[in-house]
Amino acid sequence: MEIRELKERLARVESLLRLLLERDVQEDEPLPDEVEAIESKEELVELEEIKERLCTKSNR
Repeated sequence: MEIRELKERLARVESLLRLLLERDVQEDEPLPDEVEAIESKEELVELEEIKERLCTKSNR
């Protein structure tokens, strides 16, 4: 019983620490190359194309 109680307490402490860390983390502005990559439609790949590539590779 004591081990389970300790594990539960540890899990609660861990989740509280994560909450505190996530709340204090500020998002940075994206770097110029990140913005360019996000805005570039040439590099976008359709979901169907990805599925097709995966199926082709798995059939080899």
